[in-house]
Amino acid sequence: MPPSPRPALIDRLAGALAGRVDRRGFLARSAVVGSALAVAPSAYLLRPKSAYAAVCSCSGYSCSCGSLCCDGYTEFCCTIYGTNTCPPGTVAAGWWKADGSRFCGGPRYYLDCNSGCGGCGCGSNGVCSGACSGTPCGCANGSCDNRKAGCTHFRYGQCNQAIPCLGPIVCRIITCVPPWEIEPSCTQSVAVDERTALHDRPCLHAAVGNVDSVTRSGATTARVVGWALDPDVTSPIDVHIYVDGRWSRSVRADRPRPDVAGAFAGHGPDHGFDTEVGVGGGSSQICVYAINAGPGSTNPLVGCRSVPASNPYGSLESAMSAAGSGIQVRGWARDPDTTGSVQVHAYVDGAWGGAFEADAARDDQHDGHGFDVQVPSPGGLHEVCIYGINEGPGDSNPLLGCAVVDVGTPIGSVDGVAQGPGTATISGWAWDPNSASPVDIHVYVDDKWGTAARADRPRPDVAAAYPNAGPNRGFEVTVPVTAGTRRICAYAINVGPGSTNPLVGCRTITVGGNPIGSVDSTSGLPGAIRITGWALDPDSADPVNVHLYVDGRWAGQVTANRPRPDVAAAYPGYGTNHGFEATVGAAAGSRSICAYAINVGAGSTNPLIACRSVTVS
Repeated sequence: MPPSPRPALIDRLAGALAGRVDRRGFLARSAVVGSALAVAPSAYLLRPKSAYAAVCSCSGYSCSCGSLCCDGYTEFCCTIYGTNTCPPGTVAAGWWKADGSRFCGGPRYYLDCNSGCGGCGCGSNGVCSGACSGTPCGCANGSCDNRKAGCTHFRYGQCNQAIPCLGPIVCRIITCVPPWEIEPSCTQSVAVDERTALHDRPCLHAAVGNVDSVTRSGATTARVVGWALDPDVTSPIDVHIYVDGRWSRSVRADRPRPDVAGAFAGHGPDHGFDTEVGVGGGSSQICVYAINAGPGSTNPLVGCRSVPASNPYGSLESAMSAAGSGIQVRGWARDPDTTGSVQVHAYVDGAWGGAFEADAARDDQHDGHGFDVQVPSPGGLHEVCIYGINEGPGDSNPLLGCAVVDVGTPIGSVDGVAQGPGTATISGWAWDPNSASPVDIHVYVDDKWGTAARADRPRPDVAAAYPNAGPNRGFEVTVPVTAGTRRICAYAINVGPGSTNPLVGCRTITVGGNPIGSVDSTSGLPGAIRITGWALDPDSADPVNVHLYVDGRWAGQVTANRPRPDVAAAYPGYGTNHGFEATVGAAAGSRSICAYAINVGAGSTNPLIACRSVTVS
């Protein structure tokens, strides 16, 4: 049998390659050529690419070996998810730093975001397969130009040590702020990788912000409120404001915004802005741009809002059946061109209903501009609409609001629903303006009959708001419920000329389930840790057990049966004895103590209440 031509061809190619490389690279390149011909012979022989590229497969993708997907590192979270934070379903599992980065003016920190493990267990390395959490391995967003995602089964382990089992790294985040200031569970044990010092993405440097509100503050001014920050710096940055596409002003975003500080840990609270800009008498569009202060390349638009023309503005806040005959309307109205009161006009079913002065006292910023008047109306269903009457250079009398009212029908409100062991208690008030007697309340659970009660409990607040109602218009009704998500609704039973038994209100609650609780305090003692808190199971009024772990190891249990009046006030119907206090042994040093509430009802798990880091002396 004649020899196959392929070995001879391989020999000639290998010989040709050997003649073009030095001795040190010969063995390596010969191996690459052999692999290329074995794996992809036609691609290597017939296409103009290197042998190395012909055999390179990165995270299941055929990519050029110089692509980011092949460099061994995981992609940044902001590339995949748009924000420099761990995405839902992941936790920070560890961190490292690079001292040679030019981006932070000091150490730059990298946090790995690992997926969960679902119901799977872990081996000795504490990392489970991505199949357990549905985490695929591949080039991020399916592109060879992105680093891999979901492929690395590893954790440095300085963060969330109370979670012993995690999946692969989904993505990573970067910060100039030490990780333990962002994620309290992270320790200060140092890991270093200088090879990542220059890893970067444009999304890491994009300034962010929001225009929260734009309101007209005068005939020719508008108030602009929002926030902006640059993730590369902790100091405030400038924002530039444009009105109808024209430059207006620059302002420093340096006002306290605790909500922003909570969302961007380590950057401090002073990133808000609250300023006024000049506008014309008509409607205008106001746009705000965040001015980049770090390596970012753009000054991004953080938002645009429209400010209305210099017309009256206000609100129809409520409309309800009035005592006798008519509709009681409440709200406020003002005109930016005057500090005095303005008129409001009422229409019922499109017909004239009367003119009223919006000059009533209020306990908010619209004091002296309120209205609380009765508009004549016959019984039955009717639509009432309120208009603000212009006093200055505005161009219209704007609609402040409309409402459909069943005149002569009871009114009321559901204030809340409280869960108890196998029960739900709905509370509120109801009043029929056509009756001096209390009305009945019918309660339904998931649209099925529950029970009836009388709205005859003291409600001084209702009496103050509706002087004709009298003091006893409240109700508090308890109905039996089964575990699960339940919708509780209350209806007021009409006793006058109204046409319906109106829905007073509904609330949706989840009945039963897993225990809840809190760790209130921990303290290190000589050779021990003291921990206090509370726990209860929504399926039972009895105390539950709490299991304690130190550094992931069993440390004992305690029964949550100590008096906690604050818990009893927050969860009526469960009694007061749901607090716990325990002291467990622990070796000296930095320790993590975790508390788990033990389920006794319809729940499916024994949930983690909290973990705390403690230094034991």
